[in-house]
Amino acid sequence: MEYTGMTLLELKILCKERGLIVSGKKDDVIIRLMENDDANSPPSQLISNHGNQNIHHNTHQVLVPNDKDVLMILLGVAIIIYSLFRIWTGFLFLSVGSQAFASLIAIVIGLAFMSGGILTAMNYKNGLLMTLLVLLFSGLLSLVATSIFGGLTPLSVDFGNDEFTKTISLMCSTTCLVIVGVPFLINMNSMKPGFPPTLENMFFPQSSTNNSTQSVSKVSYECPSCSQTLRIPSTYSGIATCPECSQQMEI
Repeated sequence: MEYTGMTLLELKILCKERGLIVSGKKDDVIIRLMENDDANSPPSQLISNHGNQNIHHNTHQVLVPNDKDVLMILLGVAIIIYSLFRIWTGFLFLSVGSQAFASLIAIVIGLAFMSGGILTAMNYKNGLLMTLLVLLFSGLLSLVATSIFGGLTPLSVDFGNDEFTKTISLMCSTTCLVIVGVPFLINMNSMKPGFPPTLENMFFPQSSTNNSTQSVSKVSYECPSCSQTLRIPSTYSGIATCPECSQQMEI
């Protein structure tokens, strides 16, 4: 408070209100009031600036897998439909004695396609990887079956000409590999690794036991831009990027 601009009477009134001695000259009264101010003020806080160095909090950008990726769901459904066709073809030839073994292989291939399609629809990277491997195996097996057996089998088609049949089979296999391979390369970093926890507990119990101590719960966040629900580990703190609209948000 500025006391020098006040009159002696005003200063003495302040002293009386604070219970201080009111006698004395103006300078004495001002000193008395200033000492009272210092006595009643809170203790000063010493703030260390650590050598005037700014403290920065490290933030990391995390791309959170999206459980409801429409492209992966559609691709997974398409793979499942194709797997049903391969399984149906295998059962169709199962009653033919000479084609029984080939029919069983066709059914197994169909089941492998179905597994890959389900994992793909759940946005697991291993789903597309499994589908690519089965497509490659199935395409090579189709060429071998055409060369060995010829004609229509559960593993190959027949267009009446071996060379033309091989060409069509190779084109179909290549097209399928491209259809599955391109999304795999584009979305590789945004898809979930491994397998669903249920499968890991069933087939890899030792691995799931070792990872159980490291597992953390996840918290749902809603993207402020597109309202997409994101699942983020509860222990994470930093910047997250929405895989749907690329909006960044601070967690």
